[in-house]
Amino acid sequence: MTYGFMMMKPRVEIRSAADIDEPALLKQEPEKVKSALSAMLPALAWREEAGGGWFGSFDGDDGWYEFRIGSEPDYIWGVQTSHRASTRKLIGEICRELGLIAFDGQAGMIIDANGERPA
Repeated sequence: MTYGFMMMKPRVEIRSAADIDEPALLKQEPEKVKSALSAMLPALAWREEAGGGWFGSFDGDDGWYEFRIGSEPDYIWGVQTSHRASTRKLIGEICRELGLIAFDGQAGMIIDANGERPA
């Protein structure tokens, strides 16, 4: 079992899941996202996907993480973690470092630089 997170760059304050729509988000450039993640996580291993885009994997202190970034600028890219990832603390760190929010649909939570809260 894995846990998925939708990673987004807000244009305005996001207070709940109802606030998440295209006007509230900024498109993210794939190469910029990939470069920022690589700078933050030097051990992150990337491979280019056959249909375009990028797949990255990282073995963190609390479990493994997989990153999927499309080939075109988009509002959302994804991170998946193992159910064994005890804290998923890297998601909050990525949000703080890159100015993002993450939506955890399984738990119904929004994660940002200040922590997590119900969506």
